[in-house]
Amino acid sequence: MSEELKRYNKQDFYRFFREFDAAVCEASAVSNSIGVKEAEWHIAFATHVFVRICNHAEAMAGAIPESRWAKKDSYSWDLSFVAPHARAIIEGNLLFYYVSKKPSSDEELRTKINVMHMNDCVRRISFFEEGTSDYIGLNKQKDELTERLNSIDYFQNLSGPTKKRCLNGKALMIPSRDELLIEMGEDVRAFNIMFDFLSNYTHILPISYYRMEANGRGTGCFNEVDLNYICIFMEQCTQILRSQTDKIVDFFPDLSKVRKGIRSKSTFAPKIKK
Repeated sequence: MSEELKRYNKQDFYRFFREFDAAVCEASAVSNSIGVKEAEWHIAFATHVFVRICNHAEAMAGAIPESRWAKKDSYSWDLSFVAPHARAIIEGNLLFYYVSKKPSSDEELRTKINVMHMNDCVRRISFFEEGTSDYIGLNKQKDELTERLNSIDYFQNLSGPTKKRCLNGKALMIPSRDELLIEMGEDVRAFNIMFDFLSNYTHILPISYYRMEANGRGTGCFNEVDLNYICIFMEQCTQILRSQTDKIVDFFPDLSKVRKGIRSKSTFAPKIKK
């Protein structure tokens, strides 16, 4: 990402925050109002992913300096406070798109579900010591999932490398990230640059501290560089939240009535001062 790409001031920041704040409130209100509803698999999974994205959006709202979501005497302008949640929202948007898309057939549905189960199973196996009951039980489940996937014609028609990724639990989704981005009409290079940039601030990597300067960058003091990046990612996340909320409301049209901007009622949103 080029630091010369955009330049924002404090007024821009307040405008972006108002829009982000409203998007978070609406998304959270819609999420809270879903309740117990009968839904097809792809819709049900989309609501679960949406809940996790809303949680990160609320956390990001509380991490943004001068936010009404956090009661503080002082605020940090370090991008590191915002980056992990922005990264999760942007990454979660891919999974939301993937799971909310109606499958073309029952076989595709079964494949998607079992690939996701395999990813979860393999990750859990890594948490336990070899020989423990949990380790043995999860490996048995892995064998059952392998047999199940190999019995599905849709899975067998996938490319060899794709099947290998799925069977070893490396794949959460059948397509690769780049393949999914292309399907979504996104600029792959731009996405990867943005995602890797946020990763450097999510982890303690040189990009996050090599340019700490006396002007405040990377220290938490107000500075124009961190201001710019916070604005950029607020704008990006606002667009994502609006799009996802639209999708959930398409699934459950009765939820449109809870969308009232910052006055939308949700569990953790701060009350509007009268």
